[in-house]
Amino acid sequence: MSENNYSPRKNREIRGYARERLLGNMFIPCLVTLFFFFMHNTFEIMMQLGVLGKDTFSFVFYIVLFLTVNSLWGIIRYGISRYFLSFITTKKAHPMDVFAGLRHSTEVIISASLFMTVISLVFQLPYLIYSFFFASNTVAGLIVGLIMLTAGNIILFFIECYLSQIYFVICDYPGMRFPMVLLMSLSLMGMKYFLKYIRLKISFIPLYALGFMSLGVGLLWVVPYAYTSYAYFYEDLCERYLQECRKRYPSSVN
Repeated sequence: MSENNYSPRKNREIRGYARERLLGNMFIPCLVTLFFFFMHNTFEIMMQLGVLGKDTFSFVFYIVLFLTVNSLWGIIRYGISRYFLSFITTKKAHPMDVFAGLRHSTEVIISASLFMTVISLVFQLPYLIYSFFFASNTVAGLIVGLIMLTAGNIILFFIECYLSQIYFVICDYPGMRFPMVLLMSLSLMGMKYFLKYIRLKISFIPLYALGFMSLGVGLLWVVPYAYTSYAYFYEDLCERYLQECRKRYPSSVN
């Protein structure tokens, strides 16, 4: 498709591209997914074991553990994003790309990971304070805790969707400073494409449900499918952004 005639892809087209790319190429993405599950479950176990009690020391220890574990998870998310972006743009995607953030952590990768971790903590902090210091074992206490946890996670979901392009931007511009990465990520998304991305995320919920119903086996296909789609979504955002730049500054953009 020529640059002048480019039009943003619909979500079903993005998912179609993802299925086509994965057809006959599932082995390595499945290995990457296994690594994803292993690290995610390991971090979840670490967080569960980090609950020592209900006093101030236990709370502070948990917060420190939360910041540490989620920062490491952010670095791994960069590696996973890098693999799937390479998977759709080149024929040289290598499974070791998932370790890129751990092997070559840069200031911008660490800054992005810390930034996302702090945002996650901010919206989970009310629930954590309540659960450590105020929660009771009554039904009412459990309901209040559940409401606070659900509300925090819903808000966090929308914020993380709006910031979802950060790791992809770093993959394309590894030397860019984090404030510029954040600004570019926000510029790429915008409200229209933010809502489009949410619809793309939600469209995978039935498949994730089926994956869990298959005792997790189906997730080995669903997760690569979803992450490949997210990578194509980012590529589509970049194409749309370049097109808009060409229209506004025709003499400045090649």
